[in-house]
Amino acid sequence: MRTKFLSVFIMILCSLQMALGQHVVYADINPNDVLQMNFEILGKAANNYLVYKERNDKHRISVYDANMHLLEEVPVTILPNRKSLLDVAFFAGPRQYYLLFQHQEGDVVYLKAATIHPNGRILDEPIILDTTMIAYKTDNKIYSTVASNDNSKLMVFKINKRDRKLYKVSTKLFDENLQPISEGQFSLPMEYKGDYISGHSIANDGSYAFVKYNRHNDGNIVDASLIVKPAGADTYKEYPLNIGDLFLDDIKLMVDDMNGRYLLASFFSTHKRGDIEGLYVAALDQKDGSVAFEKTTLFSDDLKKRAKGRSNTKNAFNDFFINNIIVHKDGSFTIGSERLYNTNNWDRWGFWGAPYWGPGPWGFWGPTWGWGWSRWSFWWPYSFYSPFFYRSYWWGYWGPAWGGRNVEFNAGNVALVSFDKNGDKTWDEVIVKSQSESNTDATISYQIVPSGDNMHFLINNSGKLSVLENIIISNDGSLTKDGGIQAKEKRMNFMPRYAKQIESNEVIIPYALKNNIGFAKLSL
Repeated sequence: MRTKFLSVFIMILCSLQMALGQHVVYADINPNDVLQMNFEILGKAANNYLVYKERNDKHRISVYDANMHLLEEVPVTILPNRKSLLDVAFFAGPRQYYLLFQHQEGDVVYLKAATIHPNGRILDEPIILDTTMIAYKTDNKIYSTVASNDNSKLMVFKINKRDRKLYKVSTKLFDENLQPISEGQFSLPMEYKGDYISGHSIANDGSYAFVKYNRHNDGNIVDASLIVKPAGADTYKEYPLNIGDLFLDDIKLMVDDMNGRYLLASFFSTHKRGDIEGLYVAALDQKDGSVAFEKTTLFSDDLKKRAKGRSNTKNAFNDFFINNIIVHKDGSFTIGSERLYNTNNWDRWGFWGAPYWGPGPWGFWGPTWGWGWSRWSFWWPYSFYSPFFYRSYWWGYWGPAWGGRNVEFNAGNVALVSFDKNGDKTWDEVIVKSQSESNTDATISYQIVPSGDNMHFLINNSGKLSVLENIIISNDGSLTKDGGIQAKEKRMNFMPRYAKQIESNEVIIPYALKNNIGFAKLSL
């Protein structure tokens, strides 16, 4: 009897510890923080927490303390008006944050940077990182930026596509203080129809990598290569992937600096426009491009059934999209995918072609169709979710813009497939969920917060009182659900896909409340 009582007591104690381990503090709602604003959570600077916000061409940085009390709203006055402002982005160096912005003056597009101090102020004049001469007025950004995993490097690149058969790529590499390290140019042969590039990334040593692939008109990828340009070099190396008779879907690239390699992943089918049958995974060495492994894993009927929740499993993964490649310390990795669909009757084969054609010879070609700062276009699941700049133009976009039609966005189950360091499958798991929202996708989907040997999946469960679920999956695939965090009032919906991990056990998460957006700090 004593043994049974002790076991029950320990179980209760563990449950209490898990419940008490989670803590959330809310910032008060600011009436100016409406659903129609843009924002990005920057992170922690000294003892402050910084959030960038923009509404009606007025830019500001909100400064919160550790208890999410608003200390100050700092106006950002260095930015030009929206007519000449092309893009705003941020770089989180190890010691400070930088505001990056592009704007056009006459026939010159400038890329500039300004230091954001811990008090949210920009005290110094912006510095010019690069300029580009163009002969037309553009509404679209010229430059793209990507940071290394350790935030010690920032790569700035632009791609001239005036000659569709020969891309001219210009790169500039900066250190954590935005001091220039190197710059270079190279030309990339492209077929007029079918060749695309995506997955732009840089390693901690400054090497620039991306995927070049050929996609047929039917939507299938039939040929692909990993392109790597070492830091300081003007030449690149091309490493063809051994796709064979597979038809790939969309290739994701992740730099695995801990193990000195590039990881690639894609869904595949064995027939043109066929049902998704499994995962293709590959790893190439960062130094010499040697192939560590290229393997395919077929989805079992059991996994398909759990993923779709139906007995008909043949097309179970046709509306799943890869969101994440999570690399673990031991070299193993987990691929997360999610079921995404809407009521606009599109499918994964229906958008190829148009999203890759941006206006002007400098428009960025990539897997996400965006049109700079001035507006945001179609909802497109072919991109990693977070960190993600929240663009308020999605709110209500599908109503007036589409003749008053309402569109319901849906995010279903999450399928996780884990592999060891050699690319062999070790386990799979499905997180069951069903989320939907009209005319916006801001409150659906999920966010992953890595912490030690665990992955925390934060999911908003809408209801009369919404609940932020925290589903914990360890590296061995075991799943634990905690009690979740209930919203403090009705009509509050968490927005986890835009949350940002600040420290190992600390997350800033936005939420929608009636017509406003608020912010909360979650301790896991």
